[in-house]
Amino acid sequence: MLRLLWSLGLLVWLVAPVWAKEKSGVTDFNTFLKPGENAGVMRLADRDRRFLIFTPDGMAGDRQRPIVFFFHGAGGSADQAAHTYGWVEKARKEHFFVVFPEGLGVQPETAPSFLVNPRIWRDERFSIPGQVDDVSFFSTLLSKLEAVLPIDSRRVYVTGFSNGAAMTFTLGGHFSDRIAAIAPVSSQSFSSVDTLARPLPVYYLVGTADPLIPFNGGSMLLWGQMRQTAPVRESADRWAKLDGCPPTPQVVSDEDGVRVERYGPGRDHAEVIFTVIAGNGHHWPTSVEPLPRVISGPTLDPFSATDRIWDFFAHHPLPD
Repeated sequence: MLRLLWSLGLLVWLVAPVWAKEKSGVTDFNTFLKPGENAGVMRLADRDRRFLIFTPDGMAGDRQRPIVFFFHGAGGSADQAAHTYGWVEKARKEHFFVVFPEGLGVQPETAPSFLVNPRIWRDERFSIPGQVDDVSFFSTLLSKLEAVLPIDSRRVYVTGFSNGAAMTFTLGGHFSDRIAAIAPVSSQSFSSVDTLARPLPVYYLVGTADPLIPFNGGSMLLWGQMRQTAPVRESADRWAKLDGCPPTPQVVSDEDGVRVERYGPGRDHAEVIFTVIAGNGHHWPTSVEPLPRVISGPTLDPFSATDRIWDFFAHHPLPD
């Protein structure tokens, strides 16, 4: 198992080319006005917080652009996420900003390591250690970017994979008045909120053969710790309730192993789209993740998750 995990860490490193390096110290956010790919550093709570950002072409004039935040999985990085899930290519085509924040290690004062100190997000589940406020990291980063860039405040979106998907749920719970819609993939909700500032549209994607997030709940071993998980539908049901949607979803489609259910309409026309891919493992559809099958399970690609999520986002701005 140790050899397998070492190989996995090496593969993640190999497929993660580094973007233009940030200069030493805190980054001048005005540099992000220039189109292209850049790395940045923000100082928060006496720690340097790293992120990557893609700025689209055509920045002249007063046109405001949407912004998408993508949160990597546990053990991943901003570099790996930027080169894995197709969001830079989508942002280049559709002309929006995309940001890849980077988590800190389980032991935040120690250098990150895939095997012994993986980068994670503190998504409010009780079992994640470390006095790190990733909720404030997102909020502060968004505010600093909005102060400089022509961001459409009605079209701020958050998505993520695995632990990054759990963080997506958490941020949606805290910032439903700032985030227009969320799209978590391959995880569950651990958000501590009981009510939302406003109903929040959700696109939720899972696979039935995910060994790390068992579809029907149960036990799973991760980084040497046995964890108990609830059925993933409980997360869909919970967010439907938060949005004021009917408790029983309607089947939108069910073909070729892909079942799409819709909870809604809820308050202010909110909806939760619950998409289940039969036989898919811990995998973002149409990506080149280097996870061995023995860890992630099967990798099926019946559609591009990035394309579907962007289409969902495009139809869900904040109300006027």
